[in-house]
Amino acid sequence: MIESLDDIEKITDASFLLLTNFVQCIKILSFNFYRVKIWKLVDGMNRTSFKPRNVEQYEILLDGIKMSKLITKLFFIACVITCASWGISPLFDRDIDDSLHLPLSGWYPFSTEKSPGFEFAYVYQCFVTVVGGLGNISMDTFMSGSIMVLSSQLSVLNNALRNIKDKHVSASAKKNQEELKNINRILVECVNHHRNILQFADDFTFLFTTSITGMFVVGVIIVCISMFQMSLVPVASFRFVAMLLYQICVLVEIYLWCYYGNDVILKSDKLTESAYVCQWVNASEEFKHNLLYFMTRTQFPLKLYASGYFTLSLDTFKAIVKSSWSYFAVLNQVHSS
Repeated sequence: MIESLDDIEKITDASFLLLTNFVQCIKILSFNFYRVKIWKLVDGMNRTSFKPRNVEQYEILLDGIKMSKLITKLFFIACVITCASWGISPLFDRDIDDSLHLPLSGWYPFSTEKSPGFEFAYVYQCFVTVVGGLGNISMDTFMSGSIMVLSSQLSVLNNALRNIKDKHVSASAKKNQEELKNINRILVECVNHHRNILQFADDFTFLFTTSITGMFVVGVIIVCISMFQMSLVPVASFRFVAMLLYQICVLVEIYLWCYYGNDVILKSDKLTESAYVCQWVNASEEFKHNLLYFMTRTQFPLKLYASGYFTLSLDTFKAIVKSSWSYFAVLNQVHSS
């Protein structure tokens, strides 16, 4: 039975840790169970149709790689800072609580209120928090990087389709039939490129749909509980800073999936327009037939789903933030009453 504010804080703290570890276990199990297929997914990033064919496409892919590396580095730095904040919070927050306490709530088969049990549990918590956080970041950035691959490849495909226009104008002016046939071959390559993108998206969805769904569902609760815990401690405390940093990491992690998933939708939606402007009026019947087939298929933009329900888009991220705030408002109202 809840008898004090301290009891509520311990319960929410325990729930926060339980849900965090639960989602991480789902990710680890997914990566371990599908490790062979994940390696095939990585190898699939180097397939022939994904390689650049001009300098502009090379720059598009290079920018995507640089951004992915930058995001990974920033997440690792944020993880270390957050874990360090958790670790030092008991040392600097002693003026709030006279007794020295562990960074995280937990049950141990020995007393943690005196030496050497306290020191052992303290070092253990700091170590596993850092290792767990870095492992979690590694899996999350891999998934966001895979979505960035899709986004970059759609940019490359849009570029290839728009380049057909210049080649068509040149071939029509010279009335070069051999070059016109070559343009049709380029269009066929674009169609195959699009098929490979769709296959990569299907493979990604199959491998990580459970992990992303778990993060979406549990992320709402984690953000809600972390906001509630922040309301229980002074703003000037290190524990408040640690909770704030962790909440930012969780939100940015979900935001990256949704942002680049939304980018995939927008770029795939541009494929029809990019194909339409390729000067098809004077093209061969075979080219027109292939172009019509491609444009018909691209009428439906590519969307990444989690469990067939959650769409990786900014609308989903907005819904997650709104739900977290709503649940926090209810929990805070119940606690205040």
